[in-house]
Amino acid sequence: MITAVKIIFLLILYHAFIFPVSAEEQCLSCHIENSGMSTFHNPEEIGCTSCHAGNASAKTKEKAHQNLEAYPGRMQTVEQSCGQSGCHAELIPLVKNSLMNTLDGMLSTTRRVFGEKHKKQIQPDLNQCLSEKGADSYLRKLCVSCHLGSARKNHQQNLLDRGGGCAACHLQTHTDSAHPALTVRVDNDRCFGCHSRSGRISLNYVGLAETEKYDQKNSANFGKLADGRLVKKLPLDVHSKAGMACIDCHTVRGVMGSGKRHEAQLDIQCTDCHAKKLFRKPLSQLQAREALYSALYPDNFHTAVNGSIIVSEKNGTPLFHLWEENGGRFLKGKISGKKMEIPLMSSGQQHELIGHERLSCDSCHASWAPQCYGCHIEYDPQQTQWDHLKQKRTPGRWIEKRWAVESGIPALGVTGENRITPFVPGMNLILQTSQESVSVRKQIFASLSPHTTQLKVRSCESCHNNDAALGIIRGHAAFPEHPEWSVPLGWIAEKAKQPGKAAKKGDRSFNTTEIAKIRQVGACLKCHLQDDKVFVDFQLSLQNLPVDHAEY
Repeated sequence: MITAVKIIFLLILYHAFIFPVSAEEQCLSCHIENSGMSTFHNPEEIGCTSCHAGNASAKTKEKAHQNLEAYPGRMQTVEQSCGQSGCHAELIPLVKNSLMNTLDGMLSTTRRVFGEKHKKQIQPDLNQCLSEKGADSYLRKLCVSCHLGSARKNHQQNLLDRGGGCAACHLQTHTDSAHPALTVRVDNDRCFGCHSRSGRISLNYVGLAETEKYDQKNSANFGKLADGRLVKKLPLDVHSKAGMACIDCHTVRGVMGSGKRHEAQLDIQCTDCHAKKLFRKPLSQLQAREALYSALYPDNFHTAVNGSIIVSEKNGTPLFHLWEENGGRFLKGKISGKKMEIPLMSSGQQHELIGHERLSCDSCHASWAPQCYGCHIEYDPQQTQWDHLKQKRTPGRWIEKRWAVESGIPALGVTGENRITPFVPGMNLILQTSQESVSVRKQIFASLSPHTTQLKVRSCESCHNNDAALGIIRGHAAFPEHPEWSVPLGWIAEKAKQPGKAAKKGDRSFNTTEIAKIRQVGACLKCHLQDDKVFVDFQLSLQNLPVDHAEY
């Protein structure tokens, strides 16, 4: 059965070889660097013009480079390179409508913070949907370099690279003497350029936290990133410690999307690997693109059992590198090739405690998260600043100042799906859009999967006897040079009548009723150990309290 499936999958790959190289192509007579390309993009098989266009039969450089595409895969011309018929045409609508290209969430949240109305965008090209005023100007100057449509400026890859369309992810790091190789084995460095910002996920995953305080006595635990940011060492995520790459969890469907705008794109969940019973689907139900993707990992065909494979619960995305054998469950690293055993969720009080049904895995297993409480944003029309869309300096400069940067256990809140999960300051800021305008203060938190997972969970006291975990404001912090720039260290005031605001629609802080219930458990933790039987069904225990029991 498996052999037959292999043959079918490999036949699908035949299209990679249907472009015969023209006998007149002269590119390699000048470009003699070692190729390093994969079989599927070998210029000796498909030629150079299939990706780069130009005139390959010309005898001079000037004529050969007419209409040349120096950076194939960029969003502006992707249909003429990667998106050609017979190549990856079916992926282009997905990528163009994906969050990494449209930045839909970033646009809607930023406009809302600026007090502007946001209309859902139809045009995925940011050049056509962003104005040069207000929130859109701020995005142009400080944010949108982190999107696939950003212009690529070189063929080399480094940790600061962003943009370039398909090449942003699929272009490998290479030496100057080699042609860049394209691959589906996307390494973590390709994610770093963008995801070491905002939620700092790429930093968190490897155990690095931005800080403003340097400790000379513990200098070995500090360092600087390539862009100058000061970081300190904290516990790295257990998946990172095991040697897992980003793509070992994050699927093609989760990264590229389905082609639908404004969808919840995240595909993977902890339970897709760690639940006792996994979801499967027959090989006969694989889409052509899924079958093709599988063929690019021929060493993973052993994952098919009785004609079916393990898939994600949300969208049925094949997890070809996940399998079960001899009573165990294993994952094979897509880049490392390393075989790793997966621990299963255990039964018992930890995962089945009554009252904890809404908790996400991150609520207990995230050991820390980056938290920036102070941010002052000011606009100066007299200065100029680089516009990432126009690729030149334009009038007006947005100036940011930050302070009160922390990296402890995060607060918890409630998502629009009524799940409890970590939240961090998302737009905790003082905004001044002009020198004459009155400053606007915003107190907006954002849900985050910190990517700081540890097997050892946070203690019960760290939630039930900790106001910071509930988002309660514990004080204020001011910018040293401007004491009037004072911001709250927290999300909501004690006994706030309304829950705190969040970046995503429907998300919120705990309400007063929820806070009271959480604290009620904390009162009992002062006498009872956290594994005491009274917490198995806490509400029932309260009902059965003796009449002479102390107040709680």
